[in-house]
Amino acid sequence: MSRTGDNNKKKKDNNALNRQKNEQAHANAECGKHSYSKTTDHL
Repeated sequence: MSRTGDNNKKKKDNNALNRQKNEQAHANAECGKHSYSKTTDHL
C-alpha cells in the first residue's frame, strides 16, 4: 500500500486542549454542575 500523507499539516497542541478542558471542568465543578454521583441501590 502506498502511503499518501500530507506533510503540510499543522500539529495539534494537545497540551493546550487538555488544559482548556480541565479549566472548563474546574469551573463547572465550582458552579455545582455534575456534583452528584450515582449511588447503587441494589446492595
